[in-house]
Amino acid sequence: MMGAFLEPTPAMRRYRVEIRAHSAVLSRAYTAPETRESRHSAALPAPDQDAILAAVEQAATHRPEHPGTDQTTPPSDDTPSAWTVARTIDALWITGPWTVNHERDVWSAEIAYSDLPALRNALAP
Repeated sequence: MMGAFLEPTPAMRRYRVEIRAHSAVLSRAYTAPETRESRHSAALPAPDQDAILAAVEQAATHRPEHPGTDQTTPPSDDTPSAWTVARTIDALWITGPWTVNHERDVWSAEIAYSDLPALRNALAP
């Protein structure tokens, strides 16, 4: 299902936000295949933490205001219930209740609107 792509802010750099009815999709172009660690985990460049946070803020701010935006897809047995963020010099390891994908050189992750505040808190410095 396609949604509406928002105009990125300068703080988001290579990250983009697509707004859908019940979720947002964060994406970043020009990434290496290693960014997708698993279905629910990503290893992104450590210097991107502020850009990812800016994209999460944009998604939370532009959330559609209609009934049902709090609906979430029931998690599968392997879906984490909480966010974990670990940082090394080179990488930002993020695991949580999102669905991570990597095609060619584009990384993306679909996140339910109800999970954005917890991700924002986990990413905040």
